[in-house]
Amino acid sequence: MLLVGEDSSKDLEELMTYLKNKNINFFGGIYSKLLVGSSSCSEGYIIQKYEPIYDALVFPHLMRFKLDPQNLEGSTAIILVDGLSSMMKDLTDTVYNKVGKNTKYIGGGAGFYDLVQRPCIFNNSGIHKDALYICIVKSEITLAVNHGWKKLDGPFFVTKSRDNVLCSLDNYRAFDVYRDVIEDIEGVRIGKEDFFSFAKDHPFGISTSGSGLIVRDPISVNEDYEITCVADIPYDSQLYVLKGDSNSLLSSSLEIVKKCSANAPSSYIPLLFDCISRAMFLNEHFDEELKNIQDNLKYPVEGALSIGEISSHTNGELVIHNKSTILGLLETK
Repeated sequence: MLLVGEDSSKDLEELMTYLKNKNINFFGGIYSKLLVGSSSCSEGYIIQKYEPIYDALVFPHLMRFKLDPQNLEGSTAIILVDGLSSMMKDLTDTVYNKVGKNTKYIGGGAGFYDLVQRPCIFNNSGIHKDALYICIVKSEITLAVNHGWKKLDGPFFVTKSRDNVLCSLDNYRAFDVYRDVIEDIEGVRIGKEDFFSFAKDHPFGISTSGSGLIVRDPISVNEDYEITCVADIPYDSQLYVLKGDSNSLLSSSLEIVKKCSANAPSSYIPLLFDCISRAMFLNEHFDEELKNIQDNLKYPVEGALSIGEISSHTNGELVIHNKSTILGLLETK
């Protein structure tokens, strides 16, 4: 597996040619920044060798899978996916409908810092967009996820949505509802042009069957005043506008590393996927988040800033998170 910092992506095709000439099988993703230990960098590579029991490049509704899902107990599925694809949910559904809940999932959406979609998932066949790569290894993983965001206003009902586009809330234009909440409660004026500078501070939260919230990251507004998000917005779901601060976010990431370290295997690789816009929100405090995580682990962190974070729910289902931190301690022999 190759995680590539976006500043090194210009050399990727040359590296891929070299690996193919050596008959080396590989896969990976391009990320805005790599996470190594307690630092982040936009240049370089993280390289990790795995011996998969199954691996494949996946497109929406196109995946060959002949293993018996019942035999996947004790395994981990590493998922790299195009984080800016409008079909991200189709991609993860394609995987989950084949693989099921007997494996544990961890991964993150690839993509560039400017949030413009480009090909970012690669293997021996080339560099792809609207694609996902899955690598299942026969290793247990200790997994935790959290976000630290709190409810600001809501709930609102999603009365129209289209994949990752939120069209209307309570039968009003999505942007109008969102703008009114931010302006009334926060006392700031927002428009389409400067939308993301405010939106990164106020994500959406979708109610789940439990008491938790799945966070969705609003990234842009289209000409119809619909809000494009990272990952799907389910029709007829209850949705909140959220707010956070550096203390609540830092506390949430400290919580997950303590949970993982308390149940850590004797030898492991720490895999970390931390949301890109979460890092933007934390700004200078993001280094503190990375240090908090690394200081509580025995081995150096490997991971990336992601556009959408992937993990298993407690019931085994594959879930796409936004603005969250996902840590997995992948057992090594």
